[in-house]
Amino acid sequence: MVKKSSWSGGWATLRDLEIIKTLIEVRTATLAAELLGISQPAISRTLSLIESRSGCVLFKREKGKLIPNSDALSLYEEIVKISDSFERLTKFEWNKEEKKSLRIISTPTIAYCFLMPLTAQYIKENPDVTVKIDIVTASKLLSNLNEGRADIALGDSSLNTASINVSAFPLRRTKIVCAMNRLDELASKDVITPEDLNQKRMIVFTKRNISRTKLDRVLDKSGVSYNIIAEVSDSYLALDFVRANVGVCLMPSFPVSTINDPQIIFKDFIPEVLNDSSFFTLSNLNSPHIQRYLEYIYQKQPIPDRYSEPL
Repeated sequence: MVKKSSWSGGWATLRDLEIIKTLIEVRTATLAAELLGISQPAISRTLSLIESRSGCVLFKREKGKLIPNSDALSLYEEIVKISDSFERLTKFEWNKEEKKSLRIISTPTIAYCFLMPLTAQYIKENPDVTVKIDIVTASKLLSNLNEGRADIALGDSSLNTASINVSAFPLRRTKIVCAMNRLDELASKDVITPEDLNQKRMIVFTKRNISRTKLDRVLDKSGVSYNIIAEVSDSYLALDFVRANVGVCLMPSFPVSTINDPQIIFKDFIPEVLNDSSFFTLSNLNSPHIQRYLEYIYQKQPIPDRYSEPL
């Protein structure tokens, strides 16, 4: 039998295997040389070196013919597999795959205002892809991902990933802004500070919202006292209250600042509070069609603006 050998300094190169394959198929060194475009002595010399390195005689010489033995034919089966693999690679078409599915989860506002329009465009450009998008709370993003209910999660970059093996793909950095109705008494100010919010009617996020935690730290440090008139789970709901002019809300500017609503304006908030968003996937998930989707969304996201920028 052919001795086992590592490819590093092993007994045959890919060119050597091509020569063995051709010799088995045509049975003469002369014809093999003609097919491979090298000299007959080169074929014979290579075969001699292969048999010497492997420690195995592969052919029986009979009347000018090279008759492969069982070892040679066993080797031939493996060479054909390698040859077929290279043949598939030569015909490989980038980005051409069988129909693939993407299971995506996200929090409401960024899903409705940002992710869904771009995903719809992605499907138009990639008709071989099907998509399932679920809306979940931020607290369930990583658990759903870890339990195999989704391939991709989009959420706040500060989500605690310590307990599961996930990879993060940063998407965008966003400033917290103050959303208000155009008729609000603060509408004439260019910049809103915590002191401006003292005793102000406020719409705030529920305590499980990561942005609420960040903002509570800032407002608590300033010592101001404000009047909470509504707690909501996402920015979309907050904007409904703002539109009705019942209060103001501190919220991540992206993607709500892209909403064209004549009743709502956004003001800078100082001190600056940043909110980063990222895609998350399981670390052991090596899928080209998932990576292609992430790259597409990243490249198609809005250019940098006053309040946010790609990471």
